[in-house]
Amino acid sequence: MAKRRVLFFCLVSLAAWATRVDTPVLAQTQTTDKKAQDLAGIEKLYTQEVAATLSRDTVALTDLWTDDAVRLSQGQPAEIGKQAIRASNERWLARPGFKVLRYAPETTDLTMLDGWAVEWGHFTASYVESAGGEVKQIRGNRLMVLNRLPDGSWKYFRGMRASFAGLAAQVPETPGASTRSDVESQADLAAIRLNPKDKAALEKAHQQDIAATLALDPVALTDGWTEDAVRLGPHQPAEVGKQTLRTSYERLAAIPGFKVLSYVPETKHLTTMLDGWVVEWGDYTVSYVESAGGEAKQVRGQVLSVLKRLPDASWRGFRLMGV
Repeated sequence: MAKRRVLFFCLVSLAAWATRVDTPVLAQTQTTDKKAQDLAGIEKLYTQEVAATLSRDTVALTDLWTDDAVRLSQGQPAEIGKQAIRASNERWLARPGFKVLRYAPETTDLTMLDGWAVEWGHFTASYVESAGGEVKQIRGNRLMVLNRLPDGSWKYFRGMRASFAGLAAQVPETPGASTRSDVESQADLAAIRLNPKDKAALEKAHQQDIAATLALDPVALTDGWTEDAVRLGPHQPAEVGKQTLRTSYERLAAIPGFKVLSYVPETKHLTTMLDGWVVEWGDYTVSYVESAGGEAKQVRGQVLSVLKRLPDASWRGFRLMGV
């Protein structure tokens, strides 16, 4: 969807055998069966996403998300809550002649948690901006956090997409679309579930990130990630694994005269998914110079991240996407 908003059961029972199955084996069977149900539910969500995108169905597109969802996209304010997402979908689909010809989300990795899932991957799409217009192609990255609802269905809870190439036109913005909503205020209560020790450890991780960024220290910057971390952005392929991230930081630090003057991350909302896992989104501002004595430049963007608590009680970045 990008700037246009933008993607398995066999149960065999033998009565005579059932009385001989001990509890651990039965529990394992139930766990396997539950995972299969969850995977089937997530696959259904993907199918619904593709169908709703191609049919231009604003109701179906909105129903992909939880009531307290947040959707982040390139060049747009954060869409907070289901109603804001629906309003954005309606503006997108109201463009005369605009039509999505193909939309294909591609999941590269899906991390299953208890009632939650973290997915990252890519999407490809083709579209026309007006009837008879030129067919345009886009490809981009996506990071999605999914939540299983009480009825067993899966919905998107947080999502960010960004295309590798910018589009010619922007979807009109609604004034105040990124302002704080009642939904967001209520959802903030989820952060309270963090115990004081975890709160302090998360704050320490954030402060270490700021210090390492300002110092442009590749070792310290890399240490902020898990071994299997993935970082996504709008203009480059996914950076997969801690070593890849370190190489990226080393390239940046090796640029003669490049210096970060200020870095201010601002967490808008943090949610505890389950013990040892949190998802947060927010804004950041960075000012820098590309060479000694060069003009100071400033960048402001949005970031969606999933953090994981390690056995030593420290928190590290597991998945992150920024635009």
